[in-house]
Amino acid sequence: MKTITKTKAIVLGNRSRYSSKRNSTSNSGFSLIEVMIAFVVLLIGMLGVMGMQYYAVSGNAASRDLRVATSLSQQLVEQMKLTPYINLASNTDVPALNAAMSGGVNYTRAWWVVPDCVGLAAGGNLCAGGAPACTTDPDGAVAVQASAIRTRTCWTDKRGVAHSVTLDTMRWNENAVP
Repeated sequence: MKTITKTKAIVLGNRSRYSSKRNSTSNSGFSLIEVMIAFVVLLIGMLGVMGMQYYAVSGNAASRDLRVATSLSQQLVEQMKLTPYINLASNTDVPALNAAMSGGVNYTRAWWVVPDCVGLAAGGNLCAGGAPACTTDPDGAVAVQASAIRTRTCWTDKRGVAHSVTLDTMRWNENAVP
């Protein structure tokens, strides 16, 4: 009989706990206001993510344009390394122009060869125009057996902003006698 009494006490104790929860005034679920506030918070977060995505995509496009322009200029430099020195010196006054297209962007390449020059002065960012100015040899007494070469690739991005990449290099006359 003791066992039965204990069982009844446990059952009665559990009933009293359950009954106190059932008698509470809170209802389960969310109100319409709580759902609307949650959607507004979610919308603000999603707009922030979309804004970051826009800047990431435009940054990637600008990086791709710069990489392509640098590659095009580097191709010209490599091509001029393979050209015999005597053939380089003939292109001095007017830049040679060449066009390429990649990803819907037009690139204009120009290059200048200035014979008997140790370096080129900083110039504008245009792909057209005269030969860049040659910096003078500090010694000045000995003729320089080298040509300075400048390659420049210009393009306009999709927002209409002009850009350019300029590479300068030297080409020594391998046939010159010191």
